[in-house]
Parts: sequence; C-alpha cells; structure tokens
Amino acid sequence: MNGVSILKDASEIVHYNNPNIPVYLKERWLSSYTNMEALCHWHEDIEYVKALKGHMVYYVNGEKLQISEKDALIVNARQMHYGFSEDKTDCYFACIVFRLHLLCTNPELTEKFIQPIAGHPNLPYIYLRADNPAEAEIIRLFDTACEDCRGQYGGYELMMISRLTAAWVELYRLLRPELLSCSTVFEEDLSVQRNMVSFIYKNYAMKLSLNDIAAAGNTCRSKCCRIFKKYLNKTPIDFLNAYRLEVSMRLLTDTSMNITEIALSCGFQSPSYYAEIFRQHKGCTPSHYRIRQANGFGS
Repeated sequence: MNGVSILKDASEIVHYNNPNIPVYLKERWLSSYTNMEALCHWHEDIEYVKALKGHMVYYVNGEKLQISEKDALIVNARQMHYGFSEDKTDCYFACIVFRLHLLCTNPELTEKFIQPIAGHPNLPYIYLRADNPAEAEIIRLFDTACEDCRGQYGGYELMMISRLTAAWVELYRLLRPELLSCSTVFEEDLSVQRNMVSFIYKNYAMKLSLNDIAAAGNTCRSKCCRIFKKYLNKTPIDFLNAYRLEVSMRLLTDTSMNITEIALSCGFQSPSYYAEIFRQHKGCTPSHYRIRQANGFGS
C-alpha cells in the first residue's frame, strides 16, 4: 500500500508525490499487493487507472469491471473501490490520484464544469475505451499528465495540471448529455457497507464475530453477508482476515515483534491460525516472509 494509508473510516490518506500539490502517481505490478488484491477503500480524490500490460478487475460500489489492456477507468470521489486479479494473471498499471480543487478554484467554473461530474449520484465511475476516439483522447491527456509527473522537468507541475484540466474538459463534453438528467438515487446498502468496513478497520485487533460486524451496519447476519458479497465479493470474515493479514505484514517488515505477538495484536486467535491464513494468501510462513523482506526480495 505504498503511497496511501487507510484511516479508521476506510478512507485513505493519499501521500502525494509533493505534499503541496495534491497529485499522486504510481506505476506498479498487481502482484506487488497481497494475493494480487488491494484493500477496499474510498477517498475524496479522483482516481484514474490504466492497464498498461495485461488486464485487471476493479470493484466499484460492488460492480465488477474488467479493465482491458490500454483501457482506463476513472473512479469518482467517495466511491468504495479496489482492484484485483480475478484469474491470477499479473497486470502492470498506472494510477494517478488527484484532488479536484487542483483543476479549478473559481466557484462559478467549479459549479458549471466540476460538480456536475464529481457530484453526480449516478456516476461512480467512467470507463474509457482506447478504441473510442473521444475516450482515447481523454486517456491520452491523462497519460501525458503521468509523463509530466514522472519527468519532473522545469515547470512540469503547471503542464501536468493543464493536461488534467484538459482531460476534464473532454470528459465533460463526453458526458454532457448524461449530466443533464441527474437523479438523486441514494443507495442505502452502500452506506451500510461503509459502516461495516469502518467498524472492521477500527476494531480488527479485537475478537469479532459475524454478529458484531452485522450490528455495526444495523442489519442482520444474512443481509450483512449479501452486502459484503455484493460490494466486496468476500464474506465478512474473509475480509476481516484479509485486513488483519495486511496489518500483520507491515508489523513483520517494520517491527521486531515476534510472530505470536503479531498474531494476537492483529486479532488472530492463535499463532497457528495466523500461520495458516498467511500461508493461504502468501504461499509461505510469516517467518519466511519476514526473512525475504529483510533480504530485499519483496513480497
């Protein structure tokens, strides 16, 4: 999870490349994530992700989307999302995350061009296809913004912002017919899901049951399971264990705590159960993982 930190409400703090400029760029293989899967999260930023080599799957508010090679996806602000490999093939992807106020600070222009997209209740994401000329132009502009950020030549910041702004203009033109018909549909299940995920992130170190997780969403066990399946394609307990495992990996890498201490501090009932879950996800024991990290072999 380099570059981001997950808060207790399941949102991310994005550690921008330059703290004074709210843009974060990364290029990475999906295999760098545990089990080739990122953690479910949301943030106030816009996220653009493009599959450079191979393909990947994104879940956005429970909808599964395959991002084909050279295509891209824009995830709107405050949407629950995560990416993963469904068929266990790897994907090299580029991702740029940015705050909308970077594009425009003028209230009138923000209201006219930014908010109709960012605040639209029926636009959790926009899929961009490389074989569609209008959509390909948006991809090109985002890609050149990524190149500016990577190159960091003199004045690159202004060029990057100008390309992101131009991409947003093209996006507005593309979506304008849809923006004229805005409804106010509120998906209650999504709010329930956020509450339950937030509860897990706050209380993962405690002994948690399915009843506890369901109660956090003020719902019953069966609906809790249906909502996790809908939005995350996991059972609540599988999601809980996946987050515990993610925290434990940081402790293995960054602390000298022993395996038993790590297991118990992350909410696993015993070191043996922790080792079993770890082996299922990582293909090795926690001790072996720690040694590999210490020797610089990565995950």
